[in-house]
Amino acid sequence: MDEEKNDQNTKQDNPAGNGKTEKTAEEKLAECQKQAEEYLNNWKRERADLINYKKDEAKRLEEAIKFGNEALLLEIIEIADDLGAGVKHQPENEGIAQISRKLHDWMAKYGIEKIKVEGKKFNPAEHEAVEGSESEGDKLEEVRAGYTLYGKVIRPARVKINK
Repeated sequence: MDEEKNDQNTKQDNPAGNGKTEKTAEEKLAECQKQAEEYLNNWKRERADLINYKKDEAKRLEEAIKFGNEALLLEIIEIADDLGAGVKHQPENEGIAQISRKLHDWMAKYGIEKIKVEGKKFNPAEHEAVEGSESEGDKLEEVRAGYTLYGKVIRPARVKINK
C-alpha cells in the first residue's frame, strides 16, 4: 500500500508519468549552495567597498583639515612678508628680525615652507614670471616669496627672469 502512495505521489509531481520528479533533492541543494555562494560573494564585495569608502573619507577629512585654513595662512604669509621687508630696511633692529625668525619657524612647524628660487630654473607650477630682462646667465630673481603648504603651492613665487 505504501508503494501505491509513492507511485501516486510521483505521478502527481510529474504528470507525464516518466518516473522522475521535477527536481531532485541534490539539485535543490546544489541550487541553494550556488545561491548562498553568490550572496556571500556579494556581501564580501560590498564589505570591501565600505572599507574603501571609509579610507577615502578619512583621507578627504585629513586633506580638509590640512588645507582648510589656507586663506588664513595666506594672510599670515603677508604679515611675514611685511616683517621681512622691515628686516631688510632696518637690519640693525634685532627685535623685528627675531619676530620674523619666530614667525617663519612657526610656519615651518605647520607645514608652510618658502619656495626656493636661488639656483633653480623657472617652473610655472612654482613661479610666476613678472618681468624678464637680458643679462648674463639664466637666473631667477625673487620679487615676492612663494610658499607651499605640505608640498602644495599656495602662493607662487613672483620672479624676474634674467636671460
